[in-house]
Amino acid sequence: MTLSSHRQHKIYIAATMGYGLGSEDPEEVAYYEKIKEEMKKDREMGNMGTTRTD
Repeated sequence: MTLSSHRQHKIYIAATMGYGLGSEDPEEVAYYEKIKEEMKKDREMGNMGTTRTD
């Protein structure tokens, strides 16, 4: 069963705001961990948004 776009968005918001997931569903936990890992990788690589051109 795939996650609905609404559920993906709620998990994304929880991950980016630093909240716990509050679910034991393996699919939701995997998506949450994927988002957290991408955020960690971006933070380490210095990819924190777009560069200014002015």
